[in-house]
Amino acid sequence: MRSAALALLVGAALGTFVHRADAAPRTSSLAWVRMPGAEGCVDARTLALAVERRLGRTAFVPPTLGDVAIEGRIERSPEPSVWRATIRVFGASGAAIGSRELVADQVDCRAMDDQLELVIALLIDPDASLVPPGGPRNPAAPAAVAPPDAGAPVRPVQPPPRATAAPALPACPPTPAAASAPWRVGAAVEAVGGLGLVPGPASVGLGIRAHLLPPRGPGFALGGVVWASAAVPSVPGSPEFSLAYGTLSVCPLEIAGGGTALSGCLGAMVGALRVEGPALPSRFRHERLAVDLSLDARARQRLAGPLFGAVGLGIAVPTVRDVYFYIDRDGTRRDVFHASPVAAILDLGLGLDLP
Repeated sequence: MRSAALALLVGAALGTFVHRADAAPRTSSLAWVRMPGAEGCVDARTLALAVERRLGRTAFVPPTLGDVAIEGRIERSPEPSVWRATIRVFGASGAAIGSRELVADQVDCRAMDDQLELVIALLIDPDASLVPPGGPRNPAAPAAVAPPDAGAPVRPVQPPPRATAAPALPACPPTPAAASAPWRVGAAVEAVGGLGLVPGPASVGLGIRAHLLPPRGPGFALGGVVWASAAVPSVPGSPEFSLAYGTLSVCPLEIAGGGTALSGCLGAMVGALRVEGPALPSRFRHERLAVDLSLDARARQRLAGPLFGAVGLGIAVPTVRDVYFYIDRDGTRRDVFHASPVAAILDLGLGLDLP
């Protein structure tokens, strides 16, 4: 049923093909491209051999000798996340005479092999759908007819009724499982720079970040950053400030296309700011809870296969602005660090995105 429906649909979409029983078998050239990310899909040689096995003959020739030219490509569409194959047919004059697009919501693109083989075979020979792969292509020989009795009257033989075209069959509706897109996940290692999080003009750190994108609704991001210690040698005891925190964000904005994805996220950063130092008296060493609200924008660019590069820019707003100070010998208060009302964060990352 599915093969017959697909055969009729291809025939309707490419109605310019006319088949005659006494015509010479049609030949074609095949150009097949696997786009970045589709390297594991069927290759051109395997696909051509499968089509010729279905047709039961050699069908592909160099481009200058074919009756038609078939060009196709297969790629992973990021939005929605499906495998998409596009096939176009060109006549001997080079004019486009038809096209066909196949979409499959499968983890493995090799699940499309049978459909690709059938569609391309139909473009070359409209009768291909009626012949199973490897089966005989010649119709069965007519049964022998016994000669009539000598005394029986001879009746003229009526020709068999002319076959009529079968009615078009409706396309099978997709099942709920096939209609749903898969979840997408990714993770990256990041180099991070910031202003206003710890003492000093700038600070650097190392982080990890993961994103989770459902088929519908907002995405989510979580990760963590460890910042390098920032020393203040001008203060007695040379205190060192070190910061580490984890992040959790909701990303209601997600725009993807052509291997590029843009996202906007709102979340929270929860961690600890520690003050210590070898020359700092133990009574002055302590650790405080740090809770900041965050807002960031991020861009991801697919580089090769699942590998992507990312850049993000965000701000952090502390819920509590702690002040670190000491009292000098004259009894004067000296501020060491006052948390900035708004801190800026820039990160560069490299990671993997699946599927």
